[in-house]
Amino acid sequence: MTEAMAAAAQEHGLGARQQLVENNPKRKPWPFVVLMAAVGGWAFDFGLDIAVENQRKDGTWYFGLPMLGAAALALATAAWLLLRRNGTKTWVARYEHGLARQIAGAEPEVHHWDEIRWVARDDVKVVQQIGSYMKYQLLVAPEQGRLIVVDNEYAGVLPFAEGVTEAFTRARVPKDAARLEAGERLEFGGVIDINAGGLGKGSRRIGWRELGKIELKQGRMHVHRRGEPKAWLTVPAVGLPNLLVLLTLADALRRRHSPDEGPGAG
Repeated sequence: MTEAMAAAAQEHGLGARQQLVENNPKRKPWPFVVLMAAVGGWAFDFGLDIAVENQRKDGTWYFGLPMLGAAALALATAAWLLLRRNGTKTWVARYEHGLARQIAGAEPEVHHWDEIRWVARDDVKVVQQIGSYMKYQLLVAPEQGRLIVVDNEYAGVLPFAEGVTEAFTRARVPKDAARLEAGERLEFGGVIDINAGGLGKGSRRIGWRELGKIELKQGRMHVHRRGEPKAWLTVPAVGLPNLLVLLTLADALRRRHSPDEGPGAG
């Protein structure tokens, strides 16, 4: 972590540092770029010689096409490797009261929890012929500034994503609960919303007394009506902004209005 980021976090009162991750940008494979460029240049000259010679002898210039095609492939590979963006060294740290990010060559960015609009997890399982792996991605959208993305390029991305999501939720839930008490409706990614009366999507609504369980399965959120095994509503959960905030508030409101768990239960 840079001294500038640590100083900025201290100056803005973020408290003690809890977690830190950094990426490891890949360097350009210069030896391979040079090799592909050399092979491409040689194949082009050779293919052009074959085409010219055969055209002069019997008009079969197209015998040079395979070598010219190989040349084009090698040169295109060299160009792609040369022009591909390899990322910039970046540090992201979680503090008691917010996040800080430092991109190499730029000023540190500092964001208190109440200066962040939403946090989302976009974790997906990637299946390949030789196996599968999890692609983790934490997305943090500040009120001011660019989106913060922490993914598999950062060692320790999973515990960091979990720590940020939980810390942000603890800070956000009391404020969103107060907004609900004041009569506001809270929207989550334009996919689902809640208010003091219940939960729903568009015109479909279910009251807190009717709400049963909410399950997360295979990247989707299944909302069940009390006593019914089939989901009343199913919406995407992967990448849903403030998902843990939604689940925490919904569970608290369901318990408050439940005839089995409310103040008069028992």
